[in-house]
Amino acid sequence: MNKRDYPKIKEVLYTETLDNGLNVFLLPKLGFHKSYATFSTNLGSIATRIKDSVGNELDLPMGIAHFLEHKLFEQNGEDVSTKFAANQARVNAFTQNNRTTYIFSCTDNLKKNIELLLNFVQYPLFTDEGVEKEKGIITQEIKMYQDDPGTVAYMSLLKNLYDTHPVRYDILGTEETIKKINVDILKKTHQTFYNPKNMILFITGNFNPEELMKFIKENQGEVSFSDEYTSVNAIPLQSEFVHQKEQSLKQEITIPNYLLAIKQLPTNNSTEDIMKKELIMAVLIDLLLGKSSSNYRKLLQGGLINDSFGIDITFEESYGYFLVGSETYSPKELDSTLKDIFINLNAFIINDKDFSRIKKQIIGGFIQALNSLEYIANQFTKYYYVNSSLFNILDIANSITIEDIHKMKENLTDPRKFSTITAYPIKK
Repeated sequence: MNKRDYPKIKEVLYTETLDNGLNVFLLPKLGFHKSYATFSTNLGSIATRIKDSVGNELDLPMGIAHFLEHKLFEQNGEDVSTKFAANQARVNAFTQNNRTTYIFSCTDNLKKNIELLLNFVQYPLFTDEGVEKEKGIITQEIKMYQDDPGTVAYMSLLKNLYDTHPVRYDILGTEETIKKINVDILKKTHQTFYNPKNMILFITGNFNPEELMKFIKENQGEVSFSDEYTSVNAIPLQSEFVHQKEQSLKQEITIPNYLLAIKQLPTNNSTEDIMKKELIMAVLIDLLLGKSSSNYRKLLQGGLINDSFGIDITFEESYGYFLVGSETYSPKELDSTLKDIFINLNAFIINDKDFSRIKKQIIGGFIQALNSLEYIANQFTKYYYVNSSLFNILDIANSITIEDIHKMKENLTDPRKFSTITAYPIKK
């Protein structure tokens, strides 16, 4: 077992790659009453193809990652959540574009819950009857989200940004693609992506790391997956410009809603190119549109935005975007104002004092967040799959210069990378 010291944040991380390939990370937090665990695979909605050992390729139906997540919770007709509850634990899971994560938190029975987590994720029980039943459940879930204005607007925006990238499709899939899922494709997908070599187990809380690692190794001693199937990167080359510049929607809402996305180039899946870009963009956007900025005050005082105003920064290996939006009674004015801010961004003056203040806020926020076991576990998993470590953030944040901020401006000024969604209330 390897030991990594992070003296600046007073953390010690224990790591080991087990004989079956599973990567285990243990972060003891003495004095905490709760423990938190994540068990993750690199199967997300943008994984669309696998191949066998002789090179035959098989397309995966859209929505299969989410469908598989649902099915793993069913064991002999019983929801495994009840077993966690009996161990005084809460369990959950979520599927994203690039990974699926299973989570539990507990204050007692840590080993029992770890064993339960590993067993139900690694030993699925698929039946034809259970798969058909799940199709009905997920179809209803799809219909529910199709009636949600926020989800529809967001997914419409992704379709505007990308014409072929699978991120443009809903994580749940469609009613048509869900019908294509069967026991055979579920088994092959599980065998491919839930192979321990593709998974990470991260646990943080009040425990003895040597004792816990020994327990996990004993549990995994006879767990072995076939390497018959491997994933295939089937993402086509993407244009740096948007697929569609603008779109209007009619929705069951009371106030018009406006979204502006600015497409970002794919990254090369490195710490420097993802984590640092996220941090640089966060500093720049805080200076430009944060609540202490003059632009934010003008937008708010001018009645162009309200408390719903929000920002999202996404950088991934094969896609990225910056998103800003708000409810507004003046969508056309908000559109022209925001676009003017970004098109003329190179003229935006950043002084050393403001830059230093925002940078310190981000670093301070990270240090404070280390008191949250949930934050640590989820963020560690996120950065693991882009070949980085959560605990590199402090050093990378400290290395950011004002020149980095000025250079990032270039990513936000080209109108060919802009796409907007404006949703209007249906007139009655």
